[in-house]
Amino acid sequence: MMFDVKGKVCVVTGAGRGIGYAIATTYAKNGGKVVGASRSVDELAKLKQDIEDIGGEALVVKTDVTEKGEVDALAAAAVREYGSIDVWVNNAGGFVDGALCDWIDVESAAMESMWRLNVSSFVFGAQAAARVMRDSGKGGSLLFMSSLDAFNACPGGEGCYGAAKIAITHIMQTMAVELGRYKIRVNAIAPGLVQTPLVEPYLSTPAIIKDRSRYYPLGRIGQPSDVANAALYMASDASSYVSGATLLVSGGAIFNSDPFRYLQVHAEA
Repeated sequence: MMFDVKGKVCVVTGAGRGIGYAIATTYAKNGGKVVGASRSVDELAKLKQDIEDIGGEALVVKTDVTEKGEVDALAAAAVREYGSIDVWVNNAGGFVDGALCDWIDVESAAMESMWRLNVSSFVFGAQAAARVMRDSGKGGSLLFMSSLDAFNACPGGEGCYGAAKIAITHIMQTMAVELGRYKIRVNAIAPGLVQTPLVEPYLSTPAIIKDRSRYYPLGRIGQPSDVANAALYMASDASSYVSGATLLVSGGAIFNSDPFRYLQVHAEA
């Protein structure tokens, strides 16, 4: 069975760059009608132009996913433009200033901001999309972007982020059970280290990239296209009996998302 999303309406949050951009353009290349969301108008304009340049179709909507009203408006815009929602990718998320420190030093405001960006926003998106999918009677696919950090201790500053990602895993699994009767599938992708603008400061030289790569069994840092291809499978009918699953896209890394970080932390101690 071919992995495609031909004719499907695919909403992707955080679509302006990095993994979200790769997913949105991959869906467009494979027949999807893309609804891209981002806080950046400039990034959205480029996304729309790039998709149209490859013969695709796209609607872009400026959205702050931490605001429930804006997420609801995104879903409404997708339905207004295309009549339905078939795929919704909760991708927008990331780090928050003040939360990248050891747990003993994380302040409540930073922790709450991290949670709102990486957990609450995913619930807002899943709720908005699932209601449309339920009412259509056709079902659909909800996809949560998790992280390998969800399954490992994260010393060196990413503990709060990892905690948010494991919360997403639990929410995804519970929604898969709750929404199955509406033919709605709910899954997650857990990437390892992926070379995106978000992590570029930590991959600033070829030497650093080479050093980090050696801790991944496949010997390289992940690329956005690696995650986008997995997202294509999860959105396609080829995965029609897959729900409640987390797909690792981590170059073979399983027990620690980046052993380099562990060694670095203990070398500095």
